[in-house]
Amino acid sequence: MNKTVYIKQAGTDFFDFFYHLKSEKTNIYWSGHLEKPVKNKLKSWYEEQLKSEYRRIFEVTSENKRVGYLYIDKKNRKTEISYAIKESEMGRGVGTFVVKCAIQYIEDNDYNGYEIVAYVAKKNIASIKILENNFFRPTGLFSRYYFESDARDIDMIEYVYKYGQCLIIAEAGVNHNGSLETARALVDAASYAGADVVKFQTWKTELLVSKGVKQAAYQVENTGLEETQFEMLKKLELSYDDFSELKKYCDRKKILFMSTPDETESADFLLSLQNIFKIGSGELTNIPFLRHIGAYKKNIILSTGMATLGEIEKAVFTLVDAGTEIKNITVLHATTMYPTEMQDVNLNAMKTIKKALKVDVGYSDHTMGFEVPVAAVAMGAKVIEKHFTLSRDMPGPDHRASLEPEELKNMVKAVRNVEVALGDGLKAPRKCELGNRRIVRKAIVAKKNIRKGDFFSEENMTTKRLGKGISSSLWDEVIGLASSYDIGIDEEIRL
Repeated sequence: MNKTVYIKQAGTDFFDFFYHLKSEKTNIYWSGHLEKPVKNKLKSWYEEQLKSEYRRIFEVTSENKRVGYLYIDKKNRKTEISYAIKESEMGRGVGTFVVKCAIQYIEDNDYNGYEIVAYVAKKNIASIKILENNFFRPTGLFSRYYFESDARDIDMIEYVYKYGQCLIIAEAGVNHNGSLETARALVDAASYAGADVVKFQTWKTELLVSKGVKQAAYQVENTGLEETQFEMLKKLELSYDDFSELKKYCDRKKILFMSTPDETESADFLLSLQNIFKIGSGELTNIPFLRHIGAYKKNIILSTGMATLGEIEKAVFTLVDAGTEIKNITVLHATTMYPTEMQDVNLNAMKTIKKALKVDVGYSDHTMGFEVPVAAVAMGAKVIEKHFTLSRDMPGPDHRASLEPEELKNMVKAVRNVEVALGDGLKAPRKCELGNRRIVRKAIVAKKNIRKGDFFSEENMTTKRLGKGISSSLWDEVIGLASSYDIGIDEEIRL
């Protein structure tokens, strides 16, 4: 992307460009309309937006030339965004930059909501990829009515970004046991639980592991089988056609599809199915593989099980040198043991990674239960990954360290509750507390009868709950003043 792209708030002088942009054939087509808007109607609408307190139109410039617009509209607990880019500038990363700017602006300006929504025509594949690459999630199909001259309902997909919330990845991994039917059931379970993403693993066994390599100790323990890694992985392998079907199924179930590639051929295949790439812990030191993924210039989530801080740093900067911006890399702390014992979690390492590398961090969990992922969110995790299965009684290497569907749902609920509980960090009375302040806090009252003209002192005053009167916080200011009234025992002090 051109590094000299900027946005600034638009004024009346921007309208002619705005109208021209919305009249371009490509933007008409991708927006779902039939013809360009009526200019005078559009101008009236545009002028109304400029006067609004919660609506903003921004002009997008590149090399001091106008190339697009961004529109932000706050609606109750949701904020809607829309944008358009000149035909000549499409495909250069400007749209991705604009969406990132929109998210940042909304978060920085405290729009008092939890969701950013964008409506995209079903055929606008380019915008769909941009939104998914920025962690927007499809929620359903809607008909929208617009002001343009064709004045008709248009089928749009609603995409939602929940700011202030971490990305929850339900890690199906290999828990489908090589069955597409089971994989679909895992998608159903992840969607039911409320996860943002359901993630699998994609590989060609012949390209991943040499024949004769033994299983890891935990794999032998969890499977109960003395077989090679090649034999185990071959049984768990799904075909590329299977993953294409799973992507379609995820779209229908309104959950983001993701799969971790374990070699470059599978990575190239997945490039057509996803816009976020998860790199597993086993590939952290695989320099050729990291360069291959980094060259995609996508959002990357990097797991770090078994790694030293130096290895993590080398991996991150290998990705950056290959073309991925560091702001698009999230590093997950992890311990590669299934299951992981509590003493081996070392959750504080997540903070060490963040401080050392100045990246967003998250946590990939292999413990039993979900206390640790919830704790990770409280510590600032932007991504949580958790293995899940249809049943821990199923055979396979990872089922034992996985949550079952109801447990996954409970984890998602717990994480979202903690996110809400974290609040905005401002220490001030909450609205729900205001009615209790006078009732619970104490006022200054007479300890004994006080006559008019008596001086207030510790001998004739005390503090009690009264529901009214002078706050006990003003005790020092009242001491030594003369009473203007006769005051009975337990009555409020009056000056």
